[in-house]
Amino acid sequence: MNEIMSKLATAIAKFFPYVIRSIYSIFPMTPCQTLFVRGRFLYDTGRKQIILRGVNLPLLDDWNFPGSDKLTEVEQTGANAVRIEWYKDYGSQDRPVYTVTDLDNFLTKCKTNRMIPILGLWDLTCQNDPDLLNMQLISWWTTDPVLSVLKKHQQYLVINLANELGAYRWADDQVTALTAFKNAHKSAITNIRNAGLDMPMMIDAPDCGTSNHAFTSIGQELIDHDPKHNLLLSVHAYWADYDGTAEIQNAVNANLPIVFGEIANKQASEGDECYFDLDGTNQRHSPPTGFTYQSLLLTLKTNDIGWFAWSWGPDGCASRQMSGNGNFNNLTTYGQDIVNNAAYGLKNTAIRSSMFP
Repeated sequence: MNEIMSKLATAIAKFFPYVIRSIYSIFPMTPCQTLFVRGRFLYDTGRKQIILRGVNLPLLDDWNFPGSDKLTEVEQTGANAVRIEWYKDYGSQDRPVYTVTDLDNFLTKCKTNRMIPILGLWDLTCQNDPDLLNMQLISWWTTDPVLSVLKKHQQYLVINLANELGAYRWADDQVTALTAFKNAHKSAITNIRNAGLDMPMMIDAPDCGTSNHAFTSIGQELIDHDPKHNLLLSVHAYWADYDGTAEIQNAVNANLPIVFGEIANKQASEGDECYFDLDGTNQRHSPPTGFTYQSLLLTLKTNDIGWFAWSWGPDGCASRQMSGNGNFNNLTTYGQDIVNNAAYGLKNTAIRSSMFP
């Protein structure tokens, strides 16, 4: 009898973890308070994996806001997320006044339309000095009125600390530049978490977001520094002169939570916002790398990597707008492809989170 009981105890111990997992699959665990990252994937508050598929919305470049916005038009694309352009200080006296209350209302509208908002600050776009993040922007993220709004929406919110800040590949001393980028973001992570914000933080790659190989060097160190281990590492695929496609597999192999915060069909150069054709059309200037956004999106689909199209509009390059006038019924050729392409289009690949009613 003792031998039988011993074998039974051993069998129970062996299979107990499988039993527990089966129970959790039937009876879900208590929902989380925020979205969270594990390994290279993002999960919603119901612990369901979600692959971000969405659109960039240059909200404050549209001077009709806050009187109106185009979110209900964007919703018709099927996108499950929207990356929102915001400014601490827009920097133009002509721009209509906007407030934290306007932000609060817009984030509520994102929830109503079942799209995960990624809120970013654009004040320092493409500036080289990463220390500006802590000198100028973190104080906005952690001020009481903003904290109140962010915590109100924390269940479904991602915060993008600074759009396209820092240099690495473009720096004279790349080692020093990458160290400065890493240390500035470590300090920012500490300050954000000390302020009580637990939601995922999105960090843009240096060199206007283009240098994804920076993250295969320092990405895991940034994640380890975050007490919540809740980071998304964002790349912007303006790859006319540098093609980081080969680096994607290295990021996947390293289990890094890479997401493409911006993909586009045109790239600026020589003072021309539409200079390079990243869509293979060869209408203006072919990229030296031969890169196309279409081939990238197929790679991202194969690897379950999220992405956001730049942009719904307005934009300095009309061909790079998904909509000609901000309405869904006026999609451009580019917009039609992003929305309806059978292989990678939003209508066919974006799955909205079940945490939204």
